Amino acid sequence: MSNPPSLGPVALCTLVARDGAAAVEAYIRWMYQQVQSHGPLDVGTASALGLGELAGKPSWVLANQAGRSWLQIVEHPGAKPRDALGSYGWMAMETLVEDVDSLATSLAGSPFEMLRPPADLDVSDKIRACQARGPAGEILYLTQVKGDVPPFDLPACQAPVDHLFIPVLSTPSRDCSLADYAAISGNEGISFETRITVVNQARGFELERRHPVATLQLAGQALIEIDQIADTEDAGSGPGCGVACIAFFCSAAPGEGAILLEEGPFAGQHCSAQTGAGGEYFTLVHT
Repeated sequence: MSNPPSLGPVALCTLVARDGAAAVEAYIRWMYQQVQSHGPLDVGTASALGLGELAGKPSWVLANQAGRSWLQIVEHPGAKPRDALGSYGWMAMETLVEDVDSLATSLAGSPFEMLRPPADLDVSDKIRACQARGPAGEILYLTQVKGDVPPFDLPACQAPVDHLFIPVLSTPSRDCSLADYAAISGNEGISFETRITVVNQARGFELERRHPVATLQLAGQALIEIDQIADTEDAGSGPGCGVACIAFFCSAAPGEGAILLEEGPFAGQHCSAQTGAGGEYFTLVHT
């Protein structure tokens, strides 16, 4: 690519849980995270995430063992359940891990339900992953990168469970969603068809079924994966359990809708709330 992408990496993934404290404990005990900050979700951050109704709810920002913050958990006892594999919006958190086989074994008896065992991916045998459902119904692709996978620029792991490097989106139109994110990022994505076994299993499809997929390389060795899966349902309005918003760093100048935050994880930065073609909430954190 001629110029670095304007979008990326992921700044923060916001997860909504009916029992926030239990979800936090699960990520500390089983996913090697640590609490970086804790307190009510401030009005400005809630608005910047497109989640204004969650202002004042208990929230925690978690960081990995290397000190990188990447996950925010917000408690909302009234959050409706959401089938992340069967509805539009943010479908999965592809999270970098050091040793996927060892981690998968250690999750036995944990709040993380194993959906698919570790296996090399369809796109490359240098990527090995398992899939699990977390305590808030969120889907995690726990991914070990074992070498270079051109043309993708992927990160090296710095912690047992590192950070979200590929948010996975379910959308009614791969091409529309890719065009929207590519316009922000300033670079082009790659479109192809591939097997998504965890979705095929959950939806009763043939396990070898392929789906239209796109990937867009972001700055900071991150990507977005965009999946178009037939017969998917609208998630409905309001924040449901699971992944509610992905915030991305963005080097483009803030537009008129951006707000300067005075507190919270993005204090001192201009942020703008966005809604994508899949109904997903995302936030641009202007740097």
